[in-house]
Amino acid sequence: MPVFRPSRAHAAIVLRTALPVLLCLAATFPAVAEPPALLDYRTESWFLPQTPGVTAGPAGGLFNPAAFALSDRAGTDLWVDDRDGHLSFDHFGFATGRRLNLAMNRSLADWSGGRAAVNDWQLGLAGGTRAGAVGLAYRWAGGAPAADVRDRALVLGLVSRPARWLTWGASRAQSLEADAAQNLFDLGLRPLATPWLTVFGDWTVNDGTPFERGQWGAGVEVRPTRGLHLGLRGRQRQDGADADLSVMIGISGAMGHMASQSLLDGDGDAVMTSWLSRSEPPFAGRDVDAIFARHDTYVMLDLQNKLLTYQKHRWLDEKNVAWLDLMAQLDAVRDDPRLDILALNLAGFTGRPSLIWEMRQKLQEVRDAGKRVVIYADRLGLGTMYLAAVADRLVLDPQGDVSLPGLALSRSYLKGTLAKVGLGFQEHRYYKYKSAAETLSRDSMSDADREQRQRVIDVAYETWRGGIAQGRGKSVAAVDAVVDSLAYLTPGEALAAGYIDEVGRWDALIKSLRDGGARPGLWPQELRRTWWDEQWGQPPRIPVVFLVGDCAMDSGINGRRSSAWLRGLINDKSVKAVVLRADSPGGDPLPSDLVAEAVRALKAAGKPVVVSQGDVAASGGYWISMDGSTILTTPVTITGSIGVISGWLWDDGIAAKAGVTAEAVQRGRHADLYSQIGLPMVGAIPRRPMNDDELARTEHVIRGMYTQFVQAVANGRGLDPAAVDSIAQGRVWMGGDAIERRLCDRFGGLGDAIAEARKLAGIPADRDVEVFEYPPRPLLKLPPLGPRLGVWSGLGLAGRLLDEAALGALAAVSGVEPASAGVAAQAGASLPDGTGLGALELQWLAPFGREPGRARTVIHPDELPEGWRLVE
Repeated sequence: MPVFRPSRAHAAIVLRTALPVLLCLAATFPAVAEPPALLDYRTESWFLPQTPGVTAGPAGGLFNPAAFALSDRAGTDLWVDDRDGHLSFDHFGFATGRRLNLAMNRSLADWSGGRAAVNDWQLGLAGGTRAGAVGLAYRWAGGAPAADVRDRALVLGLVSRPARWLTWGASRAQSLEADAAQNLFDLGLRPLATPWLTVFGDWTVNDGTPFERGQWGAGVEVRPTRGLHLGLRGRQRQDGADADLSVMIGISGAMGHMASQSLLDGDGDAVMTSWLSRSEPPFAGRDVDAIFARHDTYVMLDLQNKLLTYQKHRWLDEKNVAWLDLMAQLDAVRDDPRLDILALNLAGFTGRPSLIWEMRQKLQEVRDAGKRVVIYADRLGLGTMYLAAVADRLVLDPQGDVSLPGLALSRSYLKGTLAKVGLGFQEHRYYKYKSAAETLSRDSMSDADREQRQRVIDVAYETWRGGIAQGRGKSVAAVDAVVDSLAYLTPGEALAAGYIDEVGRWDALIKSLRDGGARPGLWPQELRRTWWDEQWGQPPRIPVVFLVGDCAMDSGINGRRSSAWLRGLINDKSVKAVVLRADSPGGDPLPSDLVAEAVRALKAAGKPVVVSQGDVAASGGYWISMDGSTILTTPVTITGSIGVISGWLWDDGIAAKAGVTAEAVQRGRHADLYSQIGLPMVGAIPRRPMNDDELARTEHVIRGMYTQFVQAVANGRGLDPAAVDSIAQGRVWMGGDAIERRLCDRFGGLGDAIAEARKLAGIPADRDVEVFEYPPRPLLKLPPLGPRLGVWSGLGLAGRLLDEAALGALAAVSGVEPASAGVAAQAGASLPDGTGLGALELQWLAPFGREPGRARTVIHPDELPEGWRLVE
């Protein structure tokens, strides 16, 4: 384990950071003869194991409100002491909360020649991060003599943790009834930059007392093993005599933290003992019960009817499960010695194929760590059966089924449809496999397209089949036999064939675990907890940037905004590396290149960029991948498609059918190429096709862009341009094929990408890393409001043409009036005879009408198998 040794530079940081604050506060001290009538830190803080900035959490927040925010979650701390010779309610207190917080301390104060109990209450607000926090609180006293003994006060506090080895704090309790205050400064050092050894000190001074005549406190805490805390504290007495000394012992476990601190006299005898109980301490404890437990411990993850996806809304989003969240839970199950069994409810569960593959790898890691995986499901298809097959014990619902029909990839062709409507289309295709526009230019599949599509199906099928065979102890031939014969298995048939282990339901499964002696373990949310006290300061940060959807400037990957945000990371010293999740079929080259340029700039600044490919990272989706320091892909990822294509949609009679004519004047030989004819309720469309000169110019531009694309891939991947060209030509590759051709580096998921980013950034394995997402998760998922619009609406000219004109023709063919068909489309109803086009297809078609003739780096959505077409 690396050892951190503070240097002169670190000492300079401390002075530059802390000294100005201390001097500014000291300079404000007015000359007041009497000490303030305020809660006194020197006499009332013996329950604290360290100074407020070191202790952190609610207990420290009584004297420095910023300490409340130095924990990952809200908690409640309780304390009591026996300074009167016995435990009583005259010396106790509590503090609770985090951002909004409340504290109370009850003590005895001198009053009318005797002693009276006073309750000091404090209500405050705090906020901050692991790097530091600020807080403000209002303090008042309750009890009969309160007005005579205590002043109302405001308490302002701050704590800074600029390094793993340093924390410092300052607070000021300012009376609201007199010109009096108490100021507290504290400092904590960890010479080894770990919690094993902490040295701390504080300085307390009242207004009216010279700063140098304040009173000191100091101490040390050691944690020889997780869960055991030993400490020693000393504090200067107010009368200037020998210092008071206390010893502390604390134990942390699954239920929280308990500490006992004894104040010693000169002979070493305890004159007072305090006890502190913490429900949510900022450090981890040892589960003593788990050490001696003889029964298995299980944790349940209920993913029933959930969709595994990249991001979800923060609130009111019960349908989606974010993969980063679930991955963290699975990693915690794998690594937590207190857990033995993972029980998963996968009834109705589904997700992106790449995430299904990644989840299978994580579950295998759980098994490899010696844990058992138990899965319940109701209906299993090829992909979900691949996932569930990893289980040690697979239970299928009595009314469930296993459906293994295989995989197919079909394509619809609209050449005849366009002819019927009166639309012409010129395909600008100069590369063998760049088949994106075939759906508009052909009425059948080309040989090149058939070749690459068959490879997609073969690899995807063989991946799912291989996982099922391996997980259930079958041969691939046996799985093929089921696919080619039965295809559909009832629970009884699946049990007899060995594809499941038993028939039952989720509740019965959990009951069987308990009946077998297993006991429930941690709640799932506990598995993802971070302990802010384990490592002080802001940990290194690694953003996971989701570039999902078509390559567009202001939608999909949001090239304009995403590239600007990435460039902003160059000067962010806390960000040490970046992970990009690329899941895009491509689109406009401009946003793709903006992102690629930002990636190159990050690398030039010394920040590695690891690319994790999702379901599809092809064409423009590969463009945003190619400059990554490392490119990880999955066996079921569709990538490559290095090529450029364009097309020209024009009026080939649709205006005449609608009774629309147009004339124009022009200046410029080719100006009429962009002259359009407007159709009522539809929009504008070019009036003529390109001529030979214009087609030649278009070819020149596309070939130039292709050469640029090939050269950029060669530069990014360290390949010869000729070698890239031989595997380009618009050909899509599956992940394994791309690795063989050096377009990608190796198989891996998002978790592997984060681990690789840590490695490339030189972050030690024992150090915390803050992983955060871009774009930030949306706040609230609202139910749909107002009338539902069909997938046809708002998709540009091509969508409107299909909605009004093409749909009208299709409706006429099917015997339905165009007007009623249009109403059905606007209402989102099923369309007569259908077009076979969904949201992705229409999203792909729109630019051909909106930006006719513009080159695009894109694959067609129907190059993706059905499960790959998830729209979030």
